[in-house]
Amino acid sequence: MPGRLRRVVPFDQLSSEQLIVVAGRASLARFRDGEVVLAEGSEDDNDYFLLEGEIALTDAEGKTRLVACGTSEATNVISPLRPSLYHVRASGQVVCATLPRTEVSILREHFEHSGEMSIEEVPDDLSATLSMVSDLENDIATDRLRLPSLPDIALRLRDVLSTSACDNQRVADLISADPSVAAKILKIANSPLCRGTETIVNLRDAVGRIGMHTVSELIICFSLRDLFDTSSRSIRDRFAQLVGVSVRIGATASVIAERAALGNADQALVAGLLSNIGAFPILERVAMQPDVVEDPTKVDIVIDTHGARIGQLMCKKWNLGDEVTEAVTEIGNWAFVSHGALTIAEIVICAHYHTLLGLGHVQGLPKPEQIKAMRVLGSNVTPETSMEIIKHAKARVDVLLDALS
Repeated sequence: MPGRLRRVVPFDQLSSEQLIVVAGRASLARFRDGEVVLAEGSEDDNDYFLLEGEIALTDAEGKTRLVACGTSEATNVISPLRPSLYHVRASGQVVCATLPRTEVSILREHFEHSGEMSIEEVPDDLSATLSMVSDLENDIATDRLRLPSLPDIALRLRDVLSTSACDNQRVADLISADPSVAAKILKIANSPLCRGTETIVNLRDAVGRIGMHTVSELIICFSLRDLFDTSSRSIRDRFAQLVGVSVRIGATASVIAERAALGNADQALVAGLLSNIGAFPILERVAMQPDVVEDPTKVDIVIDTHGARIGQLMCKKWNLGDEVTEAVTEIGNWAFVSHGALTIAEIVICAHYHTLLGLGHVQGLPKPEQIKAMRVLGSNVTPETSMEIIKHAKARVDVLLDALS
C-alpha cells in the first residue's frame, strides 16, 4: 500500500514514515467489471485513488472517458468534487484506495503551508582522517560512531503483538525503552496524518491513535532510515540499493528458517537486515572523500574489502550475540559451513544467494551445490525450490521496500 500510494497526489509528497501511517488508515476497495465505483451525484465521504485497472468516467452529458492506472490522469483523486460530477464504473478488475475526505484535505492544507519537503543533512561531527577504515574502527571502539535504533526492537514488538494479552500499554512500555523511537511515535501521533481532537502526550494514547501494527512497521523503517544520510546523490542511491538488498536478505532468511522448521525466523530476519550493516558507515565516510565517491569501482572495493569487518565490530559493540555477529561476518563467504547444527550464518548465506538470484545478479554466482550453507534446505535443492522461496519471501519484501522507497 505505501508504495502504491506514493504514485498519487498528495501522497507523493510524504516521507516513508508518513506513508506507512496513511496506509494504515486507508482501505482497499475492489470492483469487478461494470461495477459502480462512484455514482453521479454521490455525497460519499471518502476520496478514491486508482491503484489497479481502468475506470470509465461518464459526465452529465453522457460523454465517457477511460482512465487507466499508471497514466497522468490516474495520479489524482477520482471525481474530487461532491456531489460527484461523474458516474464512475470499473472497466475490468479495479482496485482503489479509499481515505476519508477530511483527512486528505488536512494533508493538502499541510503541504500548502509547509511547502516542498527537503532532505535534512546530518551534521558532520566526524573528523576526516587519512585512514578511513582505521578511523571507523576507533569510533566503534570508543562509542563515537552514530548508531541507529536497533532492528531487534521491531522483532520484540512483533513478539508482543503475537500474544493474546497484547494491548496499547504493553506496546508503549516496549517503545519507551528507546527514547528516539518514542519521540518519533509521539510526533507522528500528533501530526496532520493522525490529527485528533486532543494533543497526545503519552505513548499509550499514541499507539492507540496510530495502531499497534502500523507502529511495528514504522519502527522497522526507523531502524534502517536513521542509520545514514548524506548530501551526495550517488551515495544516497547506493545506500538505498544496499538497504533494498538487506531487506530482501532478511525477509528471505525468515522464510528459509520457517521452511527448515528451525524456530529462529525472527533472529534470521535480524541477521539478514544487518547483513550489510558495515557498508553503511563506510559509505558515509566515502562521501567525504571526493576522489573515491565518484568512482563506483573504488566504492565497491572499499565495501567488499572492509564491510564485513566493520559490520562484525558493530555487532559486537551492539551485543547482538555470537550467531548474528557470525552471520554478518560470513555473509559473502560461499564456502562457509559450521561443523554441527545448522546456524543463523548458514541461513543468511542461503538467503543472500536467493536474493541475488531473485534480483538477476547471477554473474559470478556459484552453483547451489558449491554453497555449503545450502544444506539448510536439505539434500535436494532444485530450481523449483529456489523459486518457491523467492516467491514466498516477496510479500514480506514488498512491505518493507514500499515503506522505504
